[in-house]
Amino acid sequence: MPKIALLSDIHANLPALEAVLREVKSSGAEDIVFLGDIVGYGASPAECVKWVRKLSGQMVIGNHDAALGVYRKSGYEPPQTNWRRDDYACGLMHAVKTVPNEDLDWLLAQPYRFGIPGAIVAHASLDDPDLFNYIEDQESSDPSLELLAKFPDPVGFFGHTHIQRVFTTNDHSVEWLSKEKFHIEAGEPCVITVGSVGQPREEDNRKASWALWDPEHRTVEFRRTEYDRLKAARDIVNAGLPLDAALRLLEPEEMKLFLRECVS
Repeated sequence: MPKIALLSDIHANLPALEAVLREVKSSGAEDIVFLGDIVGYGASPAECVKWVRKLSGQMVIGNHDAALGVYRKSGYEPPQTNWRRDDYACGLMHAVKTVPNEDLDWLLAQPYRFGIPGAIVAHASLDDPDLFNYIEDQESSDPSLELLAKFPDPVGFFGHTHIQRVFTTNDHSVEWLSKEKFHIEAGEPCVITVGSVGQPREEDNRKASWALWDPEHRTVEFRRTEYDRLKAARDIVNAGLPLDAALRLLEPEEMKLFLRECVS
């Protein structure tokens, strides 16, 4: 069985997506699956949706994608006070204005979950899928682990948290082969959050993050890809989107440089 690249939370960050796709090409992956939130926060939602449809079209819907069903309604005004400074609302309004209707329809038609070789993929927790509950710790992973245990291949890949983590019901079900690669015992429920391509939230690393799944050998490799974060940040500001969405992409030294650019 071929390896599968799992990409989540692109969030309209075209420089990050293009850099990850270059690395995917050399990774040995023969397929790509997207775990939702193609839009939101970033400057290039239309371009990112086009890439996803062109590459595989295999994706589950994320909370930002699903919200477009409300945001695209004629005359809709976000409920946030001064929403033009709110990176969530502003990013979605930008998507509605720039993504073609055909692509918006396609995004909204995507499922909450589906099966891939050896695993199940979803954007957020498997319980109450339309609520998009976060999987952030053992307690919040337990509902998904309980549901996964009912499947022949009880491995689940998720996005939404923007952080790479592993949760199991048994400490011995995962064997770490290196700092970033691990093996999952057959029949053991396992929840993996794959990180974020476009808005990574790891405290010590702002590289684009994704995962590589080898269903034949039951191994997962967390990958992190360098990209031009300053360009992505500039694109956000140039698109008239809130500064906060740009700053979250940057490491401390990059942030200082970027802020100097903004005030010069």
